[in-house]
Amino acid sequence: MGRLIVTRRTNEQIRLTLKPGASIDDLLLELEDTGIWITMIETDGSRARLAIDAPDQLLVLREELIPEWEP
Repeated sequence: MGRLIVTRRTNEQIRLTLKPGASIDDLLLELEDTGIWITMIETDGSRARLAIDAPDQLLVLREELIPEWEP
């Protein structure tokens, strides 16, 4: 399980997708066991700080980094 802590403003996004080469079967087993946890750590005006705990097979990206990872 990996953790990402990120601050997002209103309408900013986070994308969860399968890592290249990751096993879908392994991901499903881990999702059944532990799931994905998203915790609101704090808010400040129009910003929220989130902690995302997700299986290692998932790639968690802030929306501004997505074009770098698209094939």
